[in-house]
Amino acid sequence: MANARTRYDTIAEFMTRQHDATASSLYGKPAVQVNGTAFLFYMLPGMAFRLQGRAREQALALPGATSWAPLGVAGERSPWVLVPVASFLRWDRLAIEALRYAQEGQVNTPKAVPLQGPPEAPPAAQRWRDNIKSLWEKASTFRLTR
Repeated sequence: MANARTRYDTIAEFMTRQHDATASSLYGKPAVQVNGTAFLFYMLPGMAFRLQGRAREQALALPGATSWAPLGVAGERSPWVLVPVASFLRWDRLAIEALRYAQEGQVNTPKAVPLQGPPEAPPAAQRWRDNIKSLWEKASTFRLTR
């Protein structure tokens, strides 16, 4: 356990020194944040990482790793993964992936912009309009004769 806490402290210190992260305490647990977004937590059973995609799947594949949530209600698709102390040698790589995810989340967050004019019609509506228009043109060429 002492080696795991030392490893967490080393990772947290590296993140604060090199990546402008801040070490704090959230929900009574030591945590590391970047731009106000927590991406690492440390607790007695292990360390929790906020991950996505392949990094998340690889973390969940480690022995004893489980989904986790800071407030205690972890869903199946929770981005948080609790990696036990037995895998503390992999924490460095996972911490870098969690930092990358936290930084991307800040940059790639969609921003709402005001809509200029009416929205473009969907393709099906455009086809329907074109079909009606062509039928109307054909109908206008018909003449009743005796």
